[in-house]
Amino acid sequence: MTPIWLRASYRTVEIGTVSVFLLLGMVLFYESMRLGPGWGDSGPQPGFFPFVLTVCLVSGLAGVIYVDILRRPDNRPFFEVSQEVSDLLKVGIPILVAVALIRWIGMYVTAGLYLGFFMAWYGKFRWSSALAGGLIFSGALWLLLREGFNISMPMSVFYRSGTLPF
Repeated sequence: MTPIWLRASYRTVEIGTVSVFLLLGMVLFYESMRLGPGWGDSGPQPGFFPFVLTVCLVSGLAGVIYVDILRRPDNRPFFEVSQEVSDLLKVGIPILVAVALIRWIGMYVTAGLYLGFFMAWYGKFRWSSALAGGLIFSGALWLLLREGFNISMPMSVFYRSGTLPF
């Protein structure tokens, strides 16, 4: 019997994706309304930018739904062979692990580790090159976001202990 992931059609995957993003849009809309989506005396209120992003997200989803209704349903299988599922998991699982690690080791360290790991494992770079790439990327990201634009991202335990500047 064919596994379920090889039987899912493009239409099924599109409906699932749109449903997840509509749910996300509803949560964002609720939060932006709770924070206040307007413009105050000193500029935008806290919910203004999430509200604008929600409008963009839902507009894009409306466009996808509109196009989906107009065209003939695409019932081709989303995955042709099981190797495609394997390739998706090779990319998806490391990013899920990286997202989970951000809370403990911070954005900059996670980004460097993810890039270095991905370069070595998936890109077949030497570990020394991958390590250098991860360190350079992590440092450049910190310089750009923290020092350049003064955007605070989640920091690592190394920052809290005073070992690293990020």
